Amino acid sequence: MNEIHHGDTETETRREIWARKPQIRLVYERWARRIRPFVPDGVMLEVGSGSGLTRDLFPRAILSDILHASWLDAAADCLRLPFRTGSLGCVLVFDTLHHTADPHVFLREAARVLRPGGRIILVEPFITPVSFAGYKLLHHEDVCFASYQKPAPGGDKTDAWQGNLAMANIVFRRQAREWPQRQPSLRIVHQSLMSFFDFQLAAGFKPHAYLPMCLFRRAVRLDDWLGFAMPFAAFRIFIVLEKKSAAT
Repeated sequence: MNEIHHGDTETETRREIWARKPQIRLVYERWARRIRPFVPDGVMLEVGSGSGLTRDLFPRAILSDILHASWLDAAADCLRLPFRTGSLGCVLVFDTLHHTADPHVFLREAARVLRPGGRIILVEPFITPVSFAGYKLLHHEDVCFASYQKPAPGGDKTDAWQGNLAMANIVFRRQAREWPQRQPSLRIVHQSLMSFFDFQLAAGFKPHAYLPMCLFRRAVRLDDWLGFAMPFAAFRIFIVLEKKSAAT
């Protein structure tokens, strides 16, 4: 859910918009309903919590980000999580994987802190023909299929805060055959494409929405009926990864 630096006023702005904009709350509530059946027992950690909005969706989750804020529970670099090996039941990831310099390093670290049978649950941007046009026109982050992150201007060093909206396409589609070698301790137990109308009609975290709540509530139901169109039109992917037992 975090796409910003904590030092920015954007963090507080998002919290204010969340509090007074029911459309964006409904979007995330719908996503949370998809997620809950896949949540295992045990402690849940969210990485990249940013504005801390997940507290309303998963009240018992430990919220963390790379820098501390008063509404978060922990300061934690997602590549070096300050938790014991095998101590957590779930790692929740809203819009954080596509900011990492190397997604597989993060996934291996998340797998380390999970108990066997624990899960990494991700909701990430995904590139389809429709979302490619939407993201290119309306979003500030890169769409790059050539590397995990586009090199920063003037040098080879990648800005770790810059997001690549094609990250999930690379990791879960282009590298699918390499998954057993790259992530031997994790299995993919679910993946589905979603979010054609919902986040877009809500205008994301902008102060306005494109529809009043009475109409928005009805319009977002179209996403439930358009599963067949998601390979062409989805803006998000929902992934569940499960840590294998030692005997597997």
